[in-house]
Amino acid sequence: MVRPDWLNLNGPWEFEIDRADTGIERGLRERPLEGTITVPFAPESALSGVEDTDFLHAVWYRRELTVPESWAGRRTLLHFGAVDHDATVWVNGREHGRHRGGFTPFTVDLGHLRGTATVVVRARDSRREPQARGKQSTRHGNYECLYTRTTGIWQTVWAEPVPEVSLARPRLTPDVAGSAFHLEQPLRRSGEGRAGDRAGWTLTATVRDGEGVVAEAGVRADLDLSPRLTLPLPADRVRLWGPEDPYLYDVTITLRDAAGEVVDAVETYAGLRSVSIDGKAVLLNGRPVFQRLVLDQGYYPDGLMTAPSDEALARDIELSLRAGFNGAR
Repeated sequence: MVRPDWLNLNGPWEFEIDRADTGIERGLRERPLEGTITVPFAPESALSGVEDTDFLHAVWYRRELTVPESWAGRRTLLHFGAVDHDATVWVNGREHGRHRGGFTPFTVDLGHLRGTATVVVRARDSRREPQARGKQSTRHGNYECLYTRTTGIWQTVWAEPVPEVSLARPRLTPDVAGSAFHLEQPLRRSGEGRAGDRAGWTLTATVRDGEGVVAEAGVRADLDLSPRLTLPLPADRVRLWGPEDPYLYDVTITLRDAAGEVVDAVETYAGLRSVSIDGKAVLLNGRPVFQRLVLDQGYYPDGLMTAPSDEALARDIELSLRAGFNGAR
């Protein structure tokens, strides 16, 4: 789900470990932090530059965010791929959001932010409280299949501008039997935006392959906040997704106002495939597939749960295919 304008905030951040979780009392929210870290690598990892593998009950991050002048008139969304485990976000001293859960993304709406702002993040990661941990060790060291812990930011941080009414994450459902994609497109309202403000607005979606436009459809976007439409694919342009041919169509989703001006647009993709169960057999596109799956525990020696590079992610897949596997779990 890509827009033309966005800002990657990975890289150096100010950083400080708060072992006793007393940072609020000691002024960590207001003052510069003592160290640095490379985001999005967890402080326990070597690639973070910190490599502290003891229990980190709280950690703090701080950096400046300069909003491009071209974003004027739009709201700034600050996205976190994942922060383990309990994250609080302040911008210019004001709390803008809190999220619990170390494996799920979250977004903070910064409103009509201008110029340069100070972003501060505190992440708490209790040793004993119930929380989803995966393979993270609850002892000081690693043991059996439990590995070095991950605390704080461990996936990409980025910002993007959106209008008052914008496209939220779409739901694209493949329909092999009907040779179509079904799109449900939630609309996100910010600020004072109201349903009545969208009179005459439309939503369109376009599917493309390597030869050009495959399908296009439109629907009114002023009746509810989740417009739905169907994109039928011509028989001669149908290409199913499968392990041997993991083909993806490009999809453009556009929201326009009553005058036909583009309000918001995103690029995404979709694969056309069906999954069903017949007794004990798993059917992919109506054919049984014997699943030879490798258990992907998701750990790298230098990045822990964060891959050191895109090439490392691809190499994992290539090695598992060469070893005879056809999937991962």
